[in-house]
Amino acid sequence: MIYNKRGGEMSTITPNLGLIQPSLTDEIHQTIIDLSNNFKKLDDVAEIYMSNPPTSGTWEISKKVYNVNPVAGSYIGWVNVRSGTAAPKWSVLTNYNVGDVIVPTIDNGHFYTCVQSGRSGTVEPIFPVSSESTVQDIQGATIWQPSKSYQLNEIVIPSMSNNRFYVCTVAGVSGTNEPVWSLVDGGTVSDGMVVWTGYRICTWKESGISALFRPFGKIE
Repeated sequence: MIYNKRGGEMSTITPNLGLIQPSLTDEIHQTIIDLSNNFKKLDDVAEIYMSNPPTSGTWEISKKVYNVNPVAGSYIGWVNVRSGTAAPKWSVLTNYNVGDVIVPTIDNGHFYTCVQSGRSGTVEPIFPVSSESTVQDIQGATIWQPSKSYQLNEIVIPSMSNNRFYVCTVAGVSGTNEPVWSLVDGGTVSDGMVVWTGYRICTWKESGISALFRPFGKIE
């Protein structure tokens, strides 16, 4: 048994979790502090149950999350193999607000924070890995051209940047003159045979290391 001497009194420390068992003669203030620390230690080791791997919060390596609905052929849960921040994966044409976080669909070890609210593009951007570097979510965008054939989901930006991109929602050939671009999110613009739908450009900033949860315990 290990003991901790405080203020002339002896308090027992449990061998496994290091919980403090206050003495009857301990001061009330110190006892409350000890009990609070005990609760924190118990909460840290408590089993966590979810239906999917975490997509928020900061997680230490080796932290486990158990599957709330285990079935044959699935896994007992997920274990974090890299300390960092958990976030949902980037998705197509999704509205993001400043402060939202994501990770790439293919893990690169980093997570990203939205620093300019807007809509994601139709093609996932190439996310930078340099600290605090930024990228606009308009991968594959080209500058609008006259009398050009455009396919569904192609994106363009105006010849004079207005901080927006436009998705082809009706395919066809563009007009001979550049259209007057809508500044309303979700607003449409007719352009010859083409119809464009416009959105504000979302910008991402590299924000640190991402957590990485992997399944464990295959249920046969």
